[in-house]
Amino acid sequence: MPIIVAQDDAIIRSAQVILDPDTDPDRQAGIADYFSVDLKDFDGYLAKVRGMAKGLFPSTFRMVDDQESFRDAIKDADGAILESFIVGEQELAAAPNLKIIQKFGVDLRNIDLDACARHNVVVKPLRRRVNVAVAEHAFALMMALAKKIVSTAGRLDEASLRAAGYQPKMYDRRHVASANWARVGGLVTLQGSTLGVLGLGEIGRELAERAKAFNMNILYHQRNQVPADVEAALGARYVSFGELLEQSDFMTIQLPLTPSTEGMIDKAAFARMKPGAFLVNISRAAIVDRDALIGALESGRLGGAGIDVHYKEPGDADEPLKKFDNVVLSPHIAVASRMNGAADMEELVANLAEAVR
Repeated sequence: MPIIVAQDDAIIRSAQVILDPDTDPDRQAGIADYFSVDLKDFDGYLAKVRGMAKGLFPSTFRMVDDQESFRDAIKDADGAILESFIVGEQELAAAPNLKIIQKFGVDLRNIDLDACARHNVVVKPLRRRVNVAVAEHAFALMMALAKKIVSTAGRLDEASLRAAGYQPKMYDRRHVASANWARVGGLVTLQGSTLGVLGLGEIGRELAERAKAFNMNILYHQRNQVPADVEAALGARYVSFGELLEQSDFMTIQLPLTPSTEGMIDKAAFARMKPGAFLVNISRAAIVDRDALIGALESGRLGGAGIDVHYKEPGDADEPLKKFDNVVLSPHIAVASRMNGAADMEELVANLAEAVR
C-alpha cells in the first residue's frame, strides 16, 4: 500500500479522506459537510477521484505538523504533499522510496530542485484555484470600495441618496452630460493608483497579476524579498513596511497569522498610512488591531475597509463595523465555490497517482 506524507493543513486533509479509507470517520463527515455547500454528492466525488487514482488508492496517509516530524515520516514514503516544509539533500537521502513531492502551491523556493533531480524525485507545483478565487475576492472588495458600490447600491432616487448623505441634483443638460447626477464624490480609479501588497506569497502574487492588468503601481513587503524575476513578471517593487503604509492607496493583507503578525496593523500603522487609503483583509482578522481599525475609520483617516475574515465567526448582530458605510463586509466567502477545492484535489491526486503507480 502506498504511503503518502502530508503537511497538516485544513485543505490538504481532503486528500487524506480521498486516499485513506481508514481516516477517522469524524474527519470524513466534517469534510463532507464542508464541501456540501456546492458538492451535494460527496460520496460520488470520492468514487470518481479514487477511480482516477489506480495504484494510489487505498493509501496510508500520514499528516505531520513540523519539519522534524516530516523528515522522520518520509523515510518509507512514496509521495509527499507540502506547503512550507523544506526538502533538501538531507530529507531526500533519508527517503529512498520517495517518488514525488507535490507542492501545494507554485512557489518552489523551499524545495531543492537540483537535489530532487539527482534523486529522481518528481516535483509538481499546483496553481491552486482557491488562491485565484481569494485574490479575485480581494480585488472585488477593492473595486467595491473604490466605486462606493455598497453605499450607493439601489439608490436610484433622490430621497434614498439624500438618506445616505449625498446631495443629488441633475446638471443642466443643455450644457453637460448627466453622468454622476447623484453627486457621489471621492470615487477612485484603480489605474495609476498604488497597491501595497502585504505578503507576496501565493495569493499575493495572484492579486498582483490582476493589479498589473489594471495598470496599478504595485509595492510589496514581507520578511524576505522575492527573486528579481518574480518581481519583474509582476511589476512589483519591494519596500519597507513603513514605505508600504505611507505610499499605498490600497493595502491588502495576505500574511499568515503568527505571533509576529498578530496586531501588526495597529494604531501606529494606521497613523502612517496615506490619508484616505483603503485596507483590504482576506487573511486573518487578528492581523489588524480591532480598536485601531475602528478608530481609524471614526477619525476619517482610513478611506474604507474591505474585510472577509472576522474577529468572531459567526459574527454578532451588533458588530460595530457594520455602522460604517465605507466598510464592505463579506462572511468569509473569498474561497468561492467548493468546486475550486475539489478540482485542486483532483489535480493533486492525479499527479501523485502518475508518479507512484
